[in-house]
Amino acid sequence: MKPFLSACVLAAFLALFLSAPAAAFRKEARIPGDCAECHKLSKEEAGKILATVADNVVGVAPGPFPGVWEVDVARNGKIFPLYLDYSLKYLFSGQFLRLSDMANLTGLRYQDLNRVDVASIPVQDAIRVGSKAAKKTVIVLSDPTCAYCVKLHGEIRKATAKDPDVAFLVMPYPRNPKDMATYRKCQAVVCSKSGKLLDDAYAGKELPEPACKTDAVEKTIRLAERLMIEGTPTMILPDGRMISGYMEAEALLALLR
Repeated sequence: MKPFLSACVLAAFLALFLSAPAAAFRKEARIPGDCAECHKLSKEEAGKILATVADNVVGVAPGPFPGVWEVDVARNGKIFPLYLDYSLKYLFSGQFLRLSDMANLTGLRYQDLNRVDVASIPVQDAIRVGSKAAKKTVIVLSDPTCAYCVKLHGEIRKATAKDPDVAFLVMPYPRNPKDMATYRKCQAVVCSKSGKLLDDAYAGKELPEPACKTDAVEKTIRLAERLMIEGTPTMILPDGRMISGYMEAEALLALLR
């Protein structure tokens, strides 16, 4: 395995995902004509330059401002944006924030690069929050004993009240697979198919024992592993972007406009 940037550095810029449209990152890149004429970088050239720090370069594009290339590199099933200056002597591995609105352009690009195939996610055992007629659905992988998941659940209810065209498919699972008490709580919710029992779970109430035998919770645990989800809550938007963490109702709805 070739040496790579530290996981701490990568985790740092992923922690600041904000809710501006992902396309905003590309719009920041404006290379003046004369610079575009004399500065070129191919994927193959970038691969040679970064051979000691990256296993595979999957793309090269103008960075968020003139003078910088964005180089997208793959590692362990994910794609990360890195930056090279035009001299090709300096590598940047941090986050670019736009001061006007503090949008994390690096985080937005990461989301865009790592979209998932929503159609491949089995949601038949998810609990729907919102109207069955809603045209926009968000998948939520969430642990009812996680404090931020509890807060997000309240905002999900607010969001569906504000916009009946938005619904959430909640897939409860224990972030610690060995936490059997939470496992049984999630299983009870899944067996019931009940929105009320789902609310009770996030309200910290005692739930009845599971009323069925199902491997749905186990499948959600495996799904989280496949998608390399490292924390709860995580939302999967209709366009495949994955958003981690708590968010207020208005910000949630803004992601879907």
